[in-house]
Amino acid sequence: MKNLVFFLIFLFCSLRADYKVDEFSLKNGLKVIMIEKKSVPIIDCSVWFKCGSKCDALFKSGEAHFLEHLACKNHKRKFMNYLGDIGADWNAFTSANMVCFYEIFPKECLEKVLSFESERMRSLEIEDKDFQNEKKAILEERGMRVDSNEWGKSYEVFLSTVFNRQVGGVDVIGWKHEIESIEVEDLQDYYRTWIVPNNATLILVGDFDKEEAKQLIKKYFEDIPASKLPEKISSSKEIDGKKSIEYKSVKMKSSNIRYTYKVPFLFKNNLRKSTALSLALEILEQPLSFMNGILKQMTNTVSDFFFLYFDSVHEYVDVYFSTNAIDNLDKIDAAWPYFRKRIINGCINESDLQKIKRKKLIELAYKKEDIEQISNYFGGNLMKGLSVKEILSLDNLIQSITVKECNDVLKEVFSTSPIAVMKILPKGYDRD
Repeated sequence: MKNLVFFLIFLFCSLRADYKVDEFSLKNGLKVIMIEKKSVPIIDCSVWFKCGSKCDALFKSGEAHFLEHLACKNHKRKFMNYLGDIGADWNAFTSANMVCFYEIFPKECLEKVLSFESERMRSLEIEDKDFQNEKKAILEERGMRVDSNEWGKSYEVFLSTVFNRQVGGVDVIGWKHEIESIEVEDLQDYYRTWIVPNNATLILVGDFDKEEAKQLIKKYFEDIPASKLPEKISSSKEIDGKKSIEYKSVKMKSSNIRYTYKVPFLFKNNLRKSTALSLALEILEQPLSFMNGILKQMTNTVSDFFFLYFDSVHEYVDVYFSTNAIDNLDKIDAAWPYFRKRIINGCINESDLQKIKRKKLIELAYKKEDIEQISNYFGGNLMKGLSVKEILSLDNLIQSITVKECNDVLKEVFSTSPIAVMKILPKGYDRD
């Protein structure tokens, strides 16, 4: 009981205490977020660019990912060697809508890290040997993630069938023949276009003096010239008709069916609805939900199910069902309209909603205690289009969501027809 009381006090304090966030912009458009967290003498520095694979040039898929690999090794690896010498942790990643570089290091190394990060934004040096080696490494990565991975291949088929390639129809790593065609100048064009200060957000979290850090950021970044950004292609275009997809693979051990529903609102434009949808879907996955209750009676039919809400590029919800017996796909397909009807008619109750709220708020409380989690939390949400004010209010928003809002948003999404139904089958299985 004492432990429980202590935890509840900790949780209450974590949820009520606001981040001490300083936000400003440099003359060249670089946005800066500084969050002091002096519990340990380390700093997380991350630079987020609002581009990613959705900004790859036409027929040059994989550019953003390729560039991220090379930019990590820029300036003859001096930055990497320095980070290794000081015992830092660093990496980079690319998604459909962002490219991010980050380092976690001792606080006394802040100026040196900022100087190297500014060099990465200022110029990109690509030697032919590095370029060729990295292209080989990326093709090998694609081989592991896609070419020899049946789930990777099926996802690639799904994206290319359902979505236009300019609005997310290609996976981040890109098509093999297009990766092979990328040249150094293609990456330099991407770099000059998108890796610019007015398309970037620098986030500092940890033990630093904010006035000193502000002056260092100005010293190393303010003279980097801004660039005119091209207009990004909208990802909210209507999808024509319903796509039926069958993917056959002899290597698949189970059969799966996937229903994809377009979300009729954008995450950044309707944060309240998006939050209600995330909470509602998580409730439907819980062991005591009505779906799990019915599925227990279908033990020999359904081996697993889950929902996925994609809110960064495509804005859609996936519903997955898995089965070990091929013929059960038809039974699942016949049962799904009944599940959907129950969902549309209002299946969320107050008790379930409160349990999920507590779970989400506990997750937020822990994120406020770890500098890397704080950095990723702010960076990821900023790249989705949220403001700092909206991010700071997310815990209050979660607490204010009502049962009616959850049921209404489920009805709004699932009252429509799916934009795609995909069935994954063992190769050689012929349907009537």
